[in-house]
Amino acid sequence: MGAAVTVKNLIISGSPGVGKTTLIKECTLPYREAVGGFFTEEIREGSERKGFLLKTFNGASGVLAQKGLKSSAKLNKYGVDLKVLEETGVASVRRAMDDRKIVVVDEIGSMEMMSPAFCEIIAEALAGTKPLLATIRLKAEPFSSQIKKMSNTKLMVLKKENFLEVKNEVRAWLEDLTAA
Repeated sequence: MGAAVTVKNLIISGSPGVGKTTLIKECTLPYREAVGGFFTEEIREGSERKGFLLKTFNGASGVLAQKGLKSSAKLNKYGVDLKVLEETGVASVRRAMDDRKIVVVDEIGSMEMMSPAFCEIIAEALAGTKPLLATIRLKAEPFSSQIKKMSNTKLMVLKKENFLEVKNEVRAWLEDLTAA
């Protein structure tokens, strides 16, 4: 392994819309056979965000949250489908921990943290043997503070101005891990 791999877990933080999901998708594309887990995408109608789609790296997907979705779990104007999160998202993280080199979670957010099963799998992934690449929103307290205390974890803040720099560092980290 090269010098880029100095940590087991790499967490990307940033404001909404800064490009966290774009960075994850672009960086992991060459390593699809080595990564597992999930990412989220916005559901848009024109310029209006209607919800979020959860997609796994093996092609499964489901609506994670949507305006008007009837659910006991709600975040602001979105109903959150915890069944999709747990049966698709949590299951994909578990599979990645079992049979992939790298676990990817985009994102560890307020909607996802509503699920005890999700919180449990994230704790397992952070403490487990497989490297974890994940995103969280900027200032996601108390989670960000806890991550900063972990000796095997690096938290990087993504901004529009440093997108290429962070992207190159993530790519180098992935390259070193997959070459091992």
